[in-house]
Amino acid sequence: MRNKFLLFMLLIPVICLFVWNCFLWYDKDSGTEITVRISGYDPRDLLSGHYIRYTIDWDKTDLQQFEDKSFTKDDFVDSLNKNSYRFYVSETHAKYLDKLLMESWNIKEENNKKREVVYSYKQGKHPIAKKLLVDGEPYQKII
Repeated sequence: MRNKFLLFMLLIPVICLFVWNCFLWYDKDSGTEITVRISGYDPRDLLSGHYIRYTIDWDKTDLQQFEDKSFTKDDFVDSLNKNSYRFYVSETHAKYLDKLLMESWNIKEENNKKREVVYSYKQGKHPIAKKLLVDGEPYQKII
């Protein structure tokens, strides 16, 4: 009886993490996709790992994607928090992606690569960064 109780107590955190993960995946996959242009790049954060930190370039973002939606651009902007302006990059890809993106920021504007982040957004919740695109392709294909 004692072993069953101990096993049950050990499984509670595993079950909670699994359920929480399921909710996060559901939120990510069921939201409306919003694609924004980004600028600025910092591949390393000593406390957080390999993240791309960026700013959203609203002048170059297609704002027509907010038409015919149940939310506006202002609703989207208000829901962003400081963690929304970063995208996780695996350590194996970080060095090459750093080089690729730094080169694209240093060349002339007409030859510049288009960098975008695709968010999954549900009204009333924080947007979740799903994909990083370089010239319309996921960065994994370019690497």
